[in-house]
Amino acid sequence: MISYSFPRWQELPEIDLYMDQVVGYLSQKLAVFYDTDDDGCSITATMINNYVKQKVIAPPVKKRYDREQLARLYCICLLKHVFTLSEIRSLMAIQTRTYPFPVAYDYFCVELEKALEGRFSPLNYVTKQLVENAKLALEDRKLVTSAEMAKTYTKGLNFVRHYVLEDGTFAGDNYGHFKLSPIAGPAIDNI
Repeated sequence: MISYSFPRWQELPEIDLYMDQVVGYLSQKLAVFYDTDDDGCSITATMINNYVKQKVIAPPVKKRYDREQLARLYCICLLKHVFTLSEIRSLMAIQTRTYPFPVAYDYFCVELEKALEGRFSPLNYVTKQLVENAKLALEDRKLVTSAEMAKTYTKGLNFVRHYVLEDGTFAGDNYGHFKLSPIAGPAIDNI
């Protein structure tokens, strides 16, 4: 599914096709998206006639469908499970107001391929984002830990500066003096 390549504008047949040729072409190109065990055909002649009646695609000229009609049918077959025909017609109108149809169609193909890759790749987009966020959180945690360690170290230095006398004894508040032992820690030595 990830390696599926949508046929670009230049890859679509240049010659106009009759209805049965259109059905065969689209069925072949879209077979990967439909369950063949359930007779899940991607397109039928009746469907195409319905799309013409609803003005989602232009009617055939001399019973033949050109490249633009074929591309529109291709888009409809892919979008009809998510959008209504009215919505598809509106989306196509918006896209073709923005770009010439061949460019709009190729953009559609690129975006669908990105969507397939994002959905079906072993490390899909969401997983990649989670991994990236985890790395950032780890880096943030390292920074916080480093900051906490620096703060503790600074407090320790301040403690030493204020309470440890030159002879190594501790000048405690109302607790007497403590002798610092290098191994066992401070040993209380009431002087």
